[in-house]
Amino acid sequence: MRVPNTSWLLSPWLVFMGVFIGAIIGVFDRDLAVQLLPFGTLYIKLLQMFVLPILMTAVISGLGNLFMSGMKRSQITKLVIFLFVGLMVASCIGLLFGVVGHPGGALHHDAQVTLGKTITQSERISIAGDQVELPNMFIYMQAMIPENIFASLGKGDNLAVLFFSILTGISMGKMNSKSSKTALVVVDAFYNVFLAIIGWMMYALPLGLLCLFAGQIAQIGMDIIWATAKLVQYIYISCIATMVGYSLIIWWKLKDRFSYLESLAELRQPIIIALGTASSFATIPSALNVLKNNLKIDKNTSDLVIPLGMTINPPASVLQFAISSIFISQIYGVDLNFTQLGMVFIGAIFAGLASSSTPSIVALSMIAMILDPLGLPSSVAIILLVAIDPVIDPIITALNVYSNCALAVVSDSTESKMQLEVVYETEVIKT
Repeated sequence: MRVPNTSWLLSPWLVFMGVFIGAIIGVFDRDLAVQLLPFGTLYIKLLQMFVLPILMTAVISGLGNLFMSGMKRSQITKLVIFLFVGLMVASCIGLLFGVVGHPGGALHHDAQVTLGKTITQSERISIAGDQVELPNMFIYMQAMIPENIFASLGKGDNLAVLFFSILTGISMGKMNSKSSKTALVVVDAFYNVFLAIIGWMMYALPLGLLCLFAGQIAQIGMDIIWATAKLVQYIYISCIATMVGYSLIIWWKLKDRFSYLESLAELRQPIIIALGTASSFATIPSALNVLKNNLKIDKNTSDLVIPLGMTINPPASVLQFAISSIFISQIYGVDLNFTQLGMVFIGAIFAGLASSSTPSIVALSMIAMILDPLGLPSSVAIILLVAIDPVIDPIITALNVYSNCALAVVSDSTESKMQLEVVYETEVIKT
């Protein structure tokens, strides 16, 4: 019996159509939109059910395999330093474009008041401008360390679960025993199971977005559409600017063999695939081929860094979370002080790491790790980010792929080996 082809249900055009129809219903038939909203909320809850399981398995597996890979300590140190510096720079760029560009400033006061009605009683935000007490940095850091990991799992505390998963993944990788290898295989199996279930649910994404967007538009009006369009614009500009920075790093590392334009041209294939498919993992074969055959990067380095980098190095996601968090605070009329901006800076890095290699709609839920400690409503943020995800996903993927190619180039030891060979050959000739 032939299985019917259902891949058309995952088409970005169908997702756009769901968002568009939802917006139309929200504008012209508010009663129907209010009736559809509970179905959209139910769909989001089904997806969020797998956020913590995917978070734990992805982080433990990625870090465990990294430390079990057998890389030299100097290579691991260089890789980790460059990775975290890249994530910190991405978070800074997101904050800069969010604060200076002010993407959430397009909303009128009336729209902000309407948005404020969706805030639950537990969220301590005053749209009218009253002063409220928000968590400070010390409380935020304390929230990272769970007293009871099972209690944190029960409460859905993403930040505490992430911290626990990081320690567990590093410990399993450092042990490098038969039992730890077996445990990592089991963790990988569960991770793939959770991804498969999410994959089934993604077929209902257009319908889920239709219900969600209809209800939200009915509540907040069309002003949010124009404000979101401005957010998309700044995400694209900031991602392109960051890619230029990574291209300069690649060229500087390879300047003895390639000009700047040549280094750009060599990486065009994986970038085109990233823009076309919006899937980092789909670019892995092309990226490996280019790095090994065109840029002459060491095979062992590229084979390790690229697959792992697609899992644990998401600077574009960090940038997106940073600028989106600033956007959410601005549309709610909340001015973040220096300490709260620091919380966004750190939270965006953790949220980006937690969201890496997870399906888009689950990954976007990680913004709650930033907004919840600030007292901002993460549910609205998730709905807005999911709505614009088909538009920004190509550039987000392209930046993530480009950054991991840069990570492989920086981690490569081929250049130093070639220099040693040249020195050796020179000494032989002299002798």
